Amino acid sequence: MVKIEWAPLNVPMRRRLETLSTALWMWLILFGELGMLISYFLLLIYGNLFIKTLCVIYGYFIYTDRKITLNGGRGQGVTWWRDLFWWKLYQSYFPATLHKTVDLDPNRNYLFAAFPHGVLGLGAFINFATNATGFHEKFPKIRSRPVTLNFHFVIPFFREILLSWGLVSANPSSILSLLKASNKPDHPLNDDGYTGNAVVIVVGGAAESLHCRPNNYTLVLRKRKGFCKLAIKAGTPIVPVMTFGEVDLFDQPPNPPGSKLRRFQEFVKSTTGIAPAAFVGRGFFQYSYGLIPRRKPLNTVVGAPVEVPQIDEPTNEQVDEVHERFCRELDNLFETHKSRFIADHKNVKLVLE
Repeated sequence: MVKIEWAPLNVPMRRRLETLSTALWMWLILFGELGMLISYFLLLIYGNLFIKTLCVIYGYFIYTDRKITLNGGRGQGVTWWRDLFWWKLYQSYFPATLHKTVDLDPNRNYLFAAFPHGVLGLGAFINFATNATGFHEKFPKIRSRPVTLNFHFVIPFFREILLSWGLVSANPSSILSLLKASNKPDHPLNDDGYTGNAVVIVVGGAAESLHCRPNNYTLVLRKRKGFCKLAIKAGTPIVPVMTFGEVDLFDQPPNPPGSKLRRFQEFVKSTTGIAPAAFVGRGFFQYSYGLIPRRKPLNTVVGAPVEVPQIDEPTNEQVDEVHERFCRELDNLFETHKSRFIADHKNVKLVLE
């Protein structure tokens, strides 16, 4: 029997709201997609004639709008939505902080390779899908454009939320269109006042979530070279991004390679593309277990760009060379800053798989 550590009753209202905002975000990401899909079809089947008509029109709109995520999405997203006070509550829950190490030229595009994925990539979301940590103040005139799997953009209602955050498809053609986009201020694509794009890819993806547990910075990177190839095709610098604390938000039962749990997780991932991480966080009124991330600091450090040549069709050797340089820079970034953000930093190493 797990002993439950209850939250005190005299918690300030601000902290309660921070926890609520984080809990609602978790619900949205874990269950909102399925809930919205079911709701759409229930309205389509059981709604009155007016509701059914709206559903048909919206379904047709989704079909005709299906390529927007492959062509840059809807720009930076919806400003008031990204600026919402709710995200500031979410940011201050951990709290999450964005650290800049160098200035970035707004007249260039960048590929941000972010690590670690953790369970759900919370650091990447709060820093690059909202304005809660001041990305635009730290990197003026540069859009932050996180990517996600394309199938999310066919889910009614949920797709509009993703587009409002400025998300775009992880399809290679979509990423290349952003990396190759014009940086001229008078170009029609830049009539929103921005001139550069920072395309954010959480490289480790679902596979990396299976490693997530406190102080375990094991990254799935050695065989992930597609992002380097895209950067070379566009001649775009790769920027290493490390979120310290991402792995501390949840725990998992032991699942070493070869164990029954790990074999089951790998089977589900290979079948569905979804890695069923058996994560444990906290609840709303207790700290022992639940789906809410633990209240641990998130410190996201944006490193210096790794310059790459522009080659339309790079060879495997050219991709390997850039990938190796990036791995070295990522390791240097981790070693340089870990003493600031990891308590037991002498015993914590970055492991690349």
